[in-house]
Amino acid sequence: MPVVTIKPMRIRNKHMAVVALALIAGLLGWRLTRPAAQPLRLERPLMGTLWTIEVMHSGMASTAAEAIAKAFAEVERIEGVMSEWRPETPVSALNRSAGGPPVEVPEELRAMLERAIAFGVKSGGAFDVTWRGMGGLWRFDESFRVPSREEVEAARRRVDYRGLRVEGNRARLERAGMAVGLGGIAKGYAVDRASMVLTDAGFVDHLVAGAGDIRAAGSRNGEPWRIGVQDPRRERGKLLGRVLMRDGAISTSGDYERFRMVGGIRYHHLIDPRTGWPAALSASATVLAGSAERADALATAIFVLGPEEGLKLAQAEGVDAMIVSPDGRRHATGGFRARFEPGPASN
Repeated sequence: MPVVTIKPMRIRNKHMAVVALALIAGLLGWRLTRPAAQPLRLERPLMGTLWTIEVMHSGMASTAAEAIAKAFAEVERIEGVMSEWRPETPVSALNRSAGGPPVEVPEELRAMLERAIAFGVKSGGAFDVTWRGMGGLWRFDESFRVPSREEVEAARRRVDYRGLRVEGNRARLERAGMAVGLGGIAKGYAVDRASMVLTDAGFVDHLVAGAGDIRAAGSRNGEPWRIGVQDPRRERGKLLGRVLMRDGAISTSGDYERFRMVGGIRYHHLIDPRTGWPAALSASATVLAGSAERADALATAIFVLGPEEGLKLAQAEGVDAMIVSPDGRRHATGGFRARFEPGPASN
């Protein structure tokens, strides 16, 4: 067997090192195999819900943990700008000034408000960022009660995205009692930002989930991420099926998260801002989009609109969707069906 002499090589960077090792392996007849990546999954409560981030790494658990911590920190930063529940945020300042002069808002918030208004226009008001003007009319805790029609009508008059004005970096709410609530869009935005942090850190294969708003990037050891879609009429964990994803976002809005049954009627937290009452045309709506922000806002709007008008909006916006009507029937775009893996019933 001939002797192979390998001259010392000066490796200038990691890429050259990999190439050099491959050349040596070829000369010696070695086979190089890439070790399987390992998942690191961490959770943290933020923005009123539990967040989960899973990162695939190859022997860099501590580095992956640092990247996840930075992603969580970005979500926390966004919450500090866009939460309507924390009194010190710019959104709360805007709400306190309702009916008065405009207030200065950060550029990031200004852009968010403009995008939220645009979703209101596109959905004909099914998505309305001023829903918070209804205040505590609908509470799904121990103090729950069905409000009167007069109470609902009075609250509904305080909801109208057209009364939110944004001029430069100044915003105002035209009428006293109005209020902005970014819960139906800011969480999706935070998911996107957290995903960007992970990608910038070199972890291109990851999953970011803020409750029902999820962004999948890359793969899980070469396989697509499989995201479960909850059956809205069965206990948690019982699935309609799974969606196969590599790069994109998915969001689900459903009437099963927070609700009360009174006299055979399901009262839930997804309120139709045009009527002030819980939307009645859907049990759940799942949207696939390029960004979690779009999936988040459109899932809310499509849920409120119901199967017929909801699928029209999905088509107009270039996203895929599946709507489950209250009787259990499924209505989906062709693109959604192509990526949907029905069953098994439980995860």
